[in-house]
Parts: sequence; C-alpha cells; structure tokens
Amino acid sequence: MPRACPVECSRSLLDRHASNHLISHSSQMRLFKYQPHEIRFAFCYRVYFSWQTHRRLALSPLPALRRATLDDLLQPYNIRALECVTSTTELRCIVSLTPAETISTCASKLKGRVSKWLRDELEHTEPQPMLSKGYFASTTGKTRSKVVERYLSLQAEHHGYSRRILPPIFVGEYRLSDRDETRISPKHAIVIAKFHLVFSTTGRRGIIGSSQGRRIAEEWRNIQQEFRFVVVKVSFVPDHVHVALRTHPSMSPAAAVATLMNTAQQVMQQELIQARVDRLW
Repeated sequence: MPRACPVECSRSLLDRHASNHLISHSSQMRLFKYQPHEIRFAFCYRVYFSWQTHRRLALSPLPALRRATLDDLLQPYNIRALECVTSTTELRCIVSLTPAETISTCASKLKGRVSKWLRDELEHTEPQPMLSKGYFASTTGKTRSKVVERYLSLQAEHHGYSRRILPPIFVGEYRLSDRDETRISPKHAIVIAKFHLVFSTTGRRGIIGSSQGRRIAEEWRNIQQEFRFVVVKVSFVPDHVHVALRTHPSMSPAAAVATLMNTAQQVMQQELIQARVDRLW
C-alpha cells in the first residue's frame, strides 16, 4: 500500500501546476460522474426479515418452507437465502443482497414469492393475503455498530497520524434528530438499515486533509435533507474515508455511495483541477 502524503505536501505539488494552467485546464476538464451500476463493490450486505401471517392466521404449509426452497424462490432476483425459520404464523429469514438492491424492493419480492408458494401449497385459485402488510427488517453482520464507531475514532492512531502536530484527519460524529428518524422510517414497517462504507481516493493519493474532510462532511449533512439517508459518523484520512450511514429502506447502498462520492468530488473540484485529476475516488 503506498504511503499517504500529508495534505500540506500535496498542496505544494498542486500549486506548482496551478499558476499557469488552472484557468485553461478547468475550462476543458470535466470531473468523472459516478453511476451506481458502474461502481465496483467489495461488500457484505445481509438483511434479517420477519413477517407474521395475515391476521395471524395459521398456515399449515409454512413450517415446511426451508432455506433451500426459499433460496430457489428468490434465485430469479439474485437474492440468496442464508437462513430461514418458520412456524404456522411466522416467517423469519436472513438474505444476502447486491448493493443495487433496496430493502423495500427485496421485501416486496420476498413477500410475493412466498405468498404465491403458500397459495400453491394450499391450492388456492384466488389471490388472497398470506403475510402481514407490515414487517420488521434490519441489516445484520458480525460487527456491532459501537465497534464500527470506535474503529472510526481510532483511524489517526491506526494509520500513524496521531503523533503529528496537525494531523491531516477529520472525525465527525452526529446525533440523529427526531426529524432524521422520521425521514428514514417507512410507514408500514420497522426497518433499521445501517452501513459502514469505505472509499479510497484514486491511486490512493493522499489528497484529503482535515479541512477538506470537514467541508465534505458538512456538504453530506446538507444534502441528506433531500435524500433518504443520515450520516452518523465520518473518519477522513488522506487517502480514504470511513462513513457510518443509516438509510431509508427505499435507498440502495449503491445509490447512497454514488451520491456521497459525487458530492465529495464537487466539494474538492478546485483541488482536483489543480492536480489534473478527473476523479477523486
């Protein structure tokens, strides 16, 4: 891994090219815009779902729904069933999703496929509700939120910046307001969608300093009012950033990532133009 350059050194390199070429270069250069479907992800995206049957009516075939059967039902949607536990009145499962999938869309697909399977098993010819309208869903994984937040707080020590007089890092933590909670909560379900995102700068260049990190975080906080996500915590070091994020179930991780990446790039537009770099990440 290349050693990250302090932002003070990066700035001097940027200024070396800026004096004669900034105006002409900025008129020709266009920053690369990230699209959700074009971003490559290394990811673990798992969601726990829980449904009750419609009006808690006992459905005799439901206990026979096993993980393998559920996995076959969801295969056309590229959704993998990892665990499945059922009773006559309840369905609980853990599924693995791709970053472009939203939790709400997955819930609709899962409910639809299971409902059809139940109707076929019961030999019902007319459509009728099988599972409750509301559901519970939560992202799940091996690492707890508090562990992630503590890890973000220790980035300066982890990367050896803590001994510097002016470490080129920025860490920000933000408390969710009642308005934030309302904005990311659906009407007919209880959903907790938490994500830990990591972005690396292009070529792992050390071009993000504490002031840039602060500006980017402030703009992310500003735009979250119009998007259905909330920034919980950020940790910037010169060549990458960690973000703890909560989202509405109708927003996919891929869409959130593209929004954050493009916004950060706009904030640092002048620095990128001076460096003759067409992308930040």
